[in-house]
Amino acid sequence: MTAGILPGIGFGLGTALCQSVFYLFTRRFVGRTGKTPMLLLIVSHVLMGVASAALLLVLWPRHLPPLDVYIVPLACAALAYLAAQLGLFSVLRDVESSRVAPLLGGKIIVLAVLTMLILHQELHPVQWLAVGVSAGATWMLNETGGRIPLRSLAILALTILGYCLSDMSIGVLVKRLAGCEPSAPLVGAALTYLLCGALTLPFAFRPETHDRRVWILAIPCAASWFTAMCLLYACFGLIGVVFGNIVQASRGMLSVVLGWAVARIGQTQIEAHVPRPIFWRRIAGAALMLLAVTLYLWH
Repeated sequence: MTAGILPGIGFGLGTALCQSVFYLFTRRFVGRTGKTPMLLLIVSHVLMGVASAALLLVLWPRHLPPLDVYIVPLACAALAYLAAQLGLFSVLRDVESSRVAPLLGGKIIVLAVLTMLILHQELHPVQWLAVGVSAGATWMLNETGGRIPLRSLAILALTILGYCLSDMSIGVLVKRLAGCEPSAPLVGAALTYLLCGALTLPFAFRPETHDRRVWILAIPCAASWFTAMCLLYACFGLIGVVFGNIVQASRGMLSVVLGWAVARIGQTQIEAHVPRPIFWRRIAGAALMLLAVTLYLWH
């Protein structure tokens, strides 16, 4: 574990960066095509399914465990993820990525609660303090640039729950594929997204997908997210799900800075330009969320 901490942190930071880029590409897709988040979900996952098949051709392990060993966590990881991803796309249609990404840092708090309820592990007082700090960060981020609609907040809460269930399943999946080392995390990611691609393929023949521009604009979305997930599986394999999510909390700060940079170069259809006081308030909110997840670890 010790030897893998630094590489695991590096993979986690890489995940955070790629996810922040993905949020911007998603806003760009919706803004330029005017299509629904459901269409992007379908098209991008068909593309990632193709990439996964190609990756498995290269990495197919000699000692893959029997299907019944890993099918349950694989299915749970894929289905919970797809539900969460649809929720995220829906929220990003109406809310800037620089506000959504920091709120996703609260996932670590939900993971803590699920751990308490499912695994019956009590939370340390410092961890409860982290819950309070996270609530304060959520309030601060919700007050920057106008209130986030209640409907979007509700969908975001369900999205976070879906990601938590998927992350817990990923942790189990990577362990079940331990016999495939050293490529177990990549094999796990490729199997998951091959399944996601297979599940979305029947919906890929809708009239809206006949527009070539839809597929072209979906490519950077798919590429950034699939890269992030390959790094995420490697991160979880080295430092675990909880610590991996703590490292990922840096995406909130990254998304705020990237959103500011995109608005500065005139791409206001992706990220709206915000006054300097609101920018710094978002930075403070993202920092508070990062503090919350750090407090969770330090107990």
